[in-house]
Amino acid sequence: MQAIIILILILAVLLVVFTLQNTAPVSITLFFWKIPETPLVLVIIVCLILGCLLAAVYYSPLIWRLKRKNRQLEKLIPETGEGENDDDIPFEVEKPDDPEGIELDDDSGNSFFKD
Repeated sequence: MQAIIILILILAVLLVVFTLQNTAPVSITLFFWKIPETPLVLVIIVCLILGCLLAAVYYSPLIWRLKRKNRQLEKLIPETGEGENDDDIPFEVEKPDDPEGIELDDDSGNSFFKD
């Protein structure tokens, strides 16, 4: 908890330093609007916030869809008090034969490692 507070304080100090170093006035023109004498730091921070909002709006439907699918899958998997029982799951789960996906035959006589 204290590390988070220290991190927030460091970020706040960096924001103040950034603000004090970028106070140059700039003019913003967008189509028919013109905003004269706007501090550069304000333009940068507003653009950063707008970018974050656009990303959040763009990815919200995907996140909602994934959460809904996760809830549906959680309903399908029964909760048991002990370990998982594969017989109770209503769908088939493919299990690899080998962790790396390569079948290893111990019966072949051409083995590299011999006893």
